Amino acid sequence: MRRRRTLTVAAIDSHAHLYFDRFDEDRDQVINRAKEAGFTGVINIGIDVETSSKVIDLAKKYPGFCHAAVGLHPTHSNLDEEDLMQTLATLESFCIENKNEVVAFGEIGLDYYWKDVPPEIQDRAFRKQLELARKLDLPVVIHCRDAWSDTLEVISEAGHGLTGVFHCFGGKVEEARRALDLGWYLSFAGNVTYPKAEELREAAQVVPSDRLLLETDSPFLAPQQVRGKRNEPAFALHTAEILAKVRKEGLNQLIETTTANSRKLFRLSEI
Repeated sequence: MRRRRTLTVAAIDSHAHLYFDRFDEDRDQVINRAKEAGFTGVINIGIDVETSSKVIDLAKKYPGFCHAAVGLHPTHSNLDEEDLMQTLATLESFCIENKNEVVAFGEIGLDYYWKDVPPEIQDRAFRKQLELARKLDLPVVIHCRDAWSDTLEVISEAGHGLTGVFHCFGGKVEEARRALDLGWYLSFAGNVTYPKAEELREAAQVVPSDRLLLETDSPFLAPQQVRGKRNEPAFALHTAEILAKVRKEGLNQLIETTTANSRKLFRLSEI
């Protein structure tokens, strides 16, 4: 990536899924490319018990660079009460036994785009995981898709004492302001670069500098410049360039800000 030569500060990808099998053939190279592009950390996000175990394994394999978040994604939450409680107990044990690796709880939330899991089932899992995150004193990674009103309502009711980030923010200015009013961070991914994402770019402009994060959601949502390719952390610089442009900031300034915010939210030591 030619653009990475202009980067003089450290970057962090606050949300990725590098455990996907699409990275099995070249995971080391992907991580090396991220480092060469100026990245000093990636937060890998679990979506169920199996993948939560995998993100911990990645954090142990790449210590100081990969970090882990564990949780039950709303589209994986269609469990009866007994299975849900067993799943949460397992996730809790992951957090307790791997304190050096686990830096957040998530991704959790509500997803009404996919119709496989009834909203009331998602709501139950969401609320219980917020309780668990509070117990574990971990920041939360929120997944919200086509469910803004209900997600914000749950956080208002059950999120007291918690903080975290709305990952891959996909709302409008109104939703951004409501999430910010609750004290949460907003993270932007490659979809903010898409030609038709004007409302998303407008939302990015209202986020205070101390609440903004950068992510890829790899292997998904590659930025417009590399759209159609498998996404990877190094590509986040394309997203950062667009964010810097719409926010009228320098690229290095934006990277420095989002990195500082990631370190603060996830309580990362200086890398």
